[in-house]
Amino acid sequence: MRLFVKHLFNVPNTISILRLVTTPLVAVFWLGLDMPVTALIIGIFAGITDLFDGILARKLNQMTELGALIDQLGDLVFESTSLLIAVMSGGIWVGWLLIYLFREFTVTVIRSYVYSRGGKLPSSWIGKAKSACIQWALFLVFLGFILQRPGAVPADWQVAGITPGWLLVNGGMLSVITGISVGLLSGWHYLTAFIKFYGDTMERESRS
Repeated sequence: MRLFVKHLFNVPNTISILRLVTTPLVAVFWLGLDMPVTALIIGIFAGITDLFDGILARKLNQMTELGALIDQLGDLVFESTSLLIAVMSGGIWVGWLLIYLFREFTVTVIRSYVYSRGGKLPSSWIGKAKSACIQWALFLVFLGFILQRPGAVPADWQVAGITPGWLLVNGGMLSVITGISVGLLSGWHYLTAFIKFYGDTMERESRS
């Protein structure tokens, strides 16, 4: 118990926990209180914590299995919440959210099985690239939503009918779709590794 608490509240894990705690506030301020600027500021803070927890864990030599789990959970909660807000705000097709969730749940189940059998599927750089792409692209989307509000920018700030808000929303959504596609690629990496692990495990058990 003492070791668990020590790992749970070390510096990088405390930062990851802050991301978990603040993420629901983004939805509360955006959807519930109609305070998009406040929600965006909180979202930026949550996104920044994702950059620093890993860096601090390596620099302070505080990398733990628990930290990896909290970081993965933080990414899942932050990305799912942000995508849900984007769907409810009319900026993204709900199908992309469902594809994202299907990938995340599939990878989670695969990892759980492998861990239960004493194996390990470490995070890949492709998965990290997916998270970074989705999170920061959604920042552009939400900023674009804010700029599209009446009176947010002067009416003459447009070229051929294209406003800054429209450009940010659509450019950001293109990046979100790219991130989800990269996520599917990393999901395929996990799936092939799982298939090999499963085959090897079943073969060993059949011999014993």
